[in-house]
Amino acid sequence: MRKDGNKLIIPAHPGEEMVSIGWKRNDALGLRAAADQVRLPVESANIETVIVVPDDRWVLWADGPRRGPAVRFWGILVCSLLAAVTLSRIARSPMGAIPWMLLVIGLTQVPLAAAFVVVGWLFFLVWRGSESFQRLGNSGYNTLQVALMLLTLAAIGILFTAVGEGLLGRPEMFIVGNGSVETALRWFQARSENLLPHCDCLSISIWWYRLLMLAWALWLAASLIRWLRLGWQSFGSGGFFRGKPKTLPTPPPLPT
Repeated sequence: MRKDGNKLIIPAHPGEEMVSIGWKRNDALGLRAAADQVRLPVESANIETVIVVPDDRWVLWADGPRRGPAVRFWGILVCSLLAAVTLSRIARSPMGAIPWMLLVIGLTQVPLAAAFVVVGWLFFLVWRGSESFQRLGNSGYNTLQVALMLLTLAAIGILFTAVGEGLLGRPEMFIVGNGSVETALRWFQARSENLLPHCDCLSISIWWYRLLMLAWALWLAASLIRWLRLGWQSFGSGGFFRGKPKTLPTPPPLPT
């Protein structure tokens, strides 16, 4: 092999051959990272491109051939914000649109079922303080009191888990496609012209994510105090538990 400017001359011999070419570039890793542009003298087939992302980077977007990684987080975020606006318009909603939006942004990092538990818990607290709850029978009243205690413990556990994962773990960007994960983005193209497919990704330092999650955790701590105060007031409204009504003894008959 020999190098001629930007060209690398490789002699081809009859039969099957395997050629491995490697090179390094000492460039600062900025917002955009792209695979180097490679041009072959002929067309090519079965091209696989892999960008390995360091652990301290937060992948925001990926671009390349259609068979490759897709960052689905942004679509999930938009749907979550629309759901937050809808929740704020429900009658007797515990919060307005902005607090709901802040809450669902953090809940995108937990499973969907866990997010429903937190949302259901907040609406349960509001219903607990309503008059319709007070009209329940004793058995239903006591059963729902126990259910509220268990749901409160589950919701607090989910919120603490979301905070812990946000401050110590990696962001869940829901990257899927062609076996891609957060730290390895993989593209495949069956056929290409002499210029190999262009692949790149946008990423920033993971500390930006940690800083945002810290701000969200501080907001959550202040909000959780208000929610628990509301829950305690609602939980004690009408009594903690109801027993059977006491029957008064029948007075003796009056003497004639």
